[in-house]
Formats: sequence, structure tokens, C-alpha cells
Amino acid sequence: MRHYVAIGCNHSTAAPTDVGRAQPAPGTLTELLPRVRDRLGVQEMVYLATCHRAEWYLVYEGEQCPGRLLMSLGVALPQLTGGVTTLPDHDKCFALGGRDAARHLFRVGCALESLMVGDNQILGQVKEAFRRSSVLGLTGPLTTALFTQAVRAAKRVRTETSLSRGAVSLVSLAERRLQSRLAAAPGAVAVVGAGKTASLAAGLVRSLDANRPIVVFNRTRERGEALAARVAAEFRPLDALGSNGDRFAAVIFGASAPQPLLRPDRATHLAPTLLVDLGMPPAIDPACDGVPGIERVDQRALRLVAEANRSARNAEISRAEAIVEDQLRELAYEQMEVELSPVAHRLLADFREVLRREFEKVAEGEPATRAAELDAAVERVCRRLVRVPLRGLREVAWQHSSEVLSTFLEAVQR
Repeated sequence: MRHYVAIGCNHSTAAPTDVGRAQPAPGTLTELLPRVRDRLGVQEMVYLATCHRAEWYLVYEGEQCPGRLLMSLGVALPQLTGGVTTLPDHDKCFALGGRDAARHLFRVGCALESLMVGDNQILGQVKEAFRRSSVLGLTGPLTTALFTQAVRAAKRVRTETSLSRGAVSLVSLAERRLQSRLAAAPGAVAVVGAGKTASLAAGLVRSLDANRPIVVFNRTRERGEALAARVAAEFRPLDALGSNGDRFAAVIFGASAPQPLLRPDRATHLAPTLLVDLGMPPAIDPACDGVPGIERVDQRALRLVAEANRSARNAEISRAEAIVEDQLRELAYEQMEVELSPVAHRLLADFREVLRREFEKVAEGEPATRAAELDAAVERVCRRLVRVPLRGLREVAWQHSSEVLSTFLEAVQR
């Protein structure tokens, strides 16, 4: 696993705004990712972005350590994006190599590193990240093995533990607060945005109160109207939010922007209401807390709920972590078998040549019709002979490192 590297930042290392600035705009990825790969000089690459992470999984065969690659990425991103995308300070990032890098991806895929432990959306995001990089030609055999094993680990956690049973996403973390608000306050619910998070938020409102009016606010009419149609809601342009004297029971922000979408002057027109901020970076200016009648729930508050959930799931977390280690061993064995293959081929070739010469001496003077029988005998003896060294090499490589295979092959070739 020595060629694996994982670098980036997430909710465990940096603030939400830092993570948001480290995420390239989705529309730029097709052009940007190959350029990042070339700039870093890596052989394979997968970029994973979620609400709480911007992470890069690399296969690198050069001399730089993971920390140096992180520094290179920190320089490359602003240069390639005109300063729009920037990593936070390096002490707010992580840089992992080898087995630690693989373990991190496995834990991410198994929802052990999620804000909400057991989050049932993360596996789909991991799969999509790999699919996108594959389409762009950025993956190869090592990233394929890595992500295949990560998906297997995640599926085992789902079936062999109860970690994800009843687990909730970021949107449903706010469900209890929203449910209490809807029970106490009449009026429609405003959903700001039209992407995946906003869609989940609208679906949550509809599941809590099937008859509650919903108004979707979005910059783009086409996407906003599409979401509104799916959840039987009304669509309005984003700049109309808070301008019509509406009294919403709650306003859920499922969109994000470089600058807050709601500031105190506009929040005054919405009060009293519950503001739920699911944006990354945050969509609501924290100064809105000073507006009378405004109750704000943001990701920091949701993190407290997540920590309580983590405490309640400790036993399942331990079982999930054991599965992660088991799949890491399987990945190591799979890679060892791949690296062992050229050794086996070389041994067979060497044994075949030696035995052919010996058998030719023995068969000297025999009729040419026995050539085919001679080839068959050579093959049988070669395969018998190669079993012993391969058995020993497999055991040594498993106990120590797959590097012993290349050392052994070099010695054979001398």
C-alpha cells in the first residue's frame, strides 16, 4: 500500500468555511482534475467532496512524502482556479500515506468519519467520486482496488452492524427541531436552494407534514421549478425571500455561496421564524442571531447532536472498525498477489529454461516425435518446483512487506 496518499481537509480538521473554500466549483472539475493530477505528478487520483470534506486520494510513485504533496496541492489549487479555491493552513489539513491513507478512505466510506456517524449518504458519494474520476481517465488498478475494498467494507458495515440502521443524514439531524417548530407554528416552510440538500430538506418537510405549504426559493428558475414540482411546492426567485411580508414557520437553507445569502436586515422581515442552515459555507450570517424572533440552527449545533449520537453507537463503531481492519488486510493481500505475479512468471521462465536444457540432454538422439511430450514434462516439473518458493515468498511478504518480492526478483535476475 506504499503508493497510496490521502490529503485534504474535513470537519475534523478545519472549520466549515475553510472546507468550503477548499472545494472547487462542481462545474470546473472536468477540466480542473486532470490538471491537478499533472501538476502533482501522480499516477492515479480520485477527488471526494461532501458537505464536510475536500479530500484527494492519490497513487504516487515518486519521492515526495504526503506532506510535500499537500504543500504542492496548496499551491496548485489557487493557481489553477484563479484564487477561487484554496486549502486552509496546513495545520488544518491532513496528509496520510500507505495503510493510513487506505484506512482513512475505508472509515469515510463506512460513515465512521461523518459528522453523523452512520450517515447513509456517504457511500453513494464515495462511489460517485470514483466514477467521475474514472470517466476522466484518472483512475487505474491501484485506485480501483482501493475503492472496491472501501465499498466492500461499507457494505459489510451496513449488513453486519446496526450502525447505519436508523442513521440520519445532515438534513434529518435537524428533524427534531423542525418537527417541534411545525407543531407550534402555522405557515409555510421556505426551502432555499434546488440541489440535493435542498431536495432532501423539502422531502423531510413533506414527510413531517404532508399538507404544509412549501415555497422553494432559488436563483435559477428552471431548477427551482423542477424541485417545486417534485414536492408540490410553489417557486419564487431567491431575491424575493423576505420581501413580500411572508411569515414562514421555518426557512431551511440547502444552498451555499461565497457570501451569506441571509443577513440581519433581510432576516428582520422573516422574524419570527426558525432558520436552519445546511449550507457549506454557511448560508446565514451569524449576526442574524441578534434579530428578535430569530432562532438559528447551523452545522455547529448539529455537530452537538452528532456527538451524542456517536456516544450511543460506541459498540457498533467498534464492530465497524474491526471490519475496516479486516478489509485492509484483504486489500494488502490483493496487492501482494498482484506484485507476486511477475515473480511467479519469472521463476517459471527460469525453471523452464533450465529443465529444458537438462531434458534435451537426456532426450538427445530421441525421435522428434517426442518433442511435444518433452514440453509437457517440462511444464509439469516447473509448476511443481515453483510452488515451494512461492509459498515461502507469500508468507515473508505477508509478514513483512511486498518490497521483498522485488528484492527477490532482482536477486534471481543477477
